[in-house]
Amino acid sequence: MINPIHQSYVAQVATNDINKTENKENNKAKETQKAEESKASLIASQIKNGEYKINLQATSKAIADSLL
Repeated sequence: MINPIHQSYVAQVATNDINKTENKENNKAKETQKAEESKASLIASQIKNGEYKINLQATSKAIADSLL
């Protein structure tokens, strides 16, 4: 028979583990979003200044590789 005190402790530990995992995932998502926003803002400023260059050969190779 399961002791009710032990059962509630196990449930609490499991809940805490789930919350920690969710917090880590949220932090990773926020970091990724910040990195993407900074890259996007950098590219936007380069386009605005006329400094942004596209390497067509590398871009076409990357697209072809992803399709294969």
